[in-house]
Order: sequence, then C-alpha cells, then structure tokens
Amino acid sequence: MLIEDGILKGYLIDKLNGRRMEMEPTGSSRRQSYKFAPTSRMTNTFICAGESTVDEIISNTEYALFAKHMGGGSVNPATGEFNFAVSEGYLIRNGKIEKPVRGATLIGRGSEILQKIDMVASNLATGQGMCGSLSGSIPTDVGQPTLRVSEITVGGRKEGN
Repeated sequence: MLIEDGILKGYLIDKLNGRRMEMEPTGSSRRQSYKFAPTSRMTNTFICAGESTVDEIISNTEYALFAKHMGGGSVNPATGEFNFAVSEGYLIRNGKIEKPVRGATLIGRGSEILQKIDMVASNLATGQGMCGSLSGSIPTDVGQPTLRVSEITVGGRKEGN
C-alpha cells in the first residue's frame, strides 16, 4: 500500500535506492530486458473504489471537464509533474453532461492532485498499459474508479462554436 486514506504509507524502493535511503527494498525493481539497468517501477497500481455513483458525481458538479477516457502522457519522476491527453471528454455544466470536448490535456503535479480528490465512485475499472522510462518500456496493470478533482489545469485550444 503506497497511499491509504490520503496518507503516504510507503514507497517503491529498489535495492540501490534502499541503500541510499536506508530503507528496505520493496521488490519493485523492474526493467525491459537485461540491456537496461533496473529501477523502481510500478506493476499493479490502482485507486480503490469509493461510495458515490458516476451520476452522483456528475449531478453534484457545477462546471468541469469529464475525462471519460485518457490517452498517452508523461510524468517527470523527479517532480511528479504530468500531462495526459483526454481521448474522450465532455463538458459538465449545472450537473449535466453538455457537449463533447476535443484536444484537452490534463496538467498537474501528482502529489497536489491526489489532495484535491473530493469524490470517488464505486466503478473501479482495471486495464493494461505500458510505462516507459530509463529502464525501458514495461507492461503495467492500472485501475481507478471515476473520481472528481476539485481543481486541475486543462490545456488545449478553443475551437469555434
């Protein structure tokens, strides 16, 4: 468990960084192949289901972007800064889905965004992906329910009406 009830409980620690940090390794060292040096990498990462429904989250939201499906992106492991493309998104206004949104990107810092989660739905969904880093590209299993973040930077460009 890395984070529980909003509190950081643990880290992904490989043997080298465990020695540097004077902490026990967590067995999280991975690499694409023998050609790459191993580093701490995620394997199975997910956010637990909450108690709200997706409809409750939408109906209790005044104005927001509903990012139904995410595309590719990147994370700076040193700072936690990220950007991810929204492959399917909708504008929520007055508690209702209003219209599709194209070309949106979510931008932020992981540690800050985690603190801004204020509603979590019960619809946990898992999937597979790939994570690229200095130690190569590796498969991952990830999952999360629909959740609401009180504030996040949305990038993109305005299209004509």
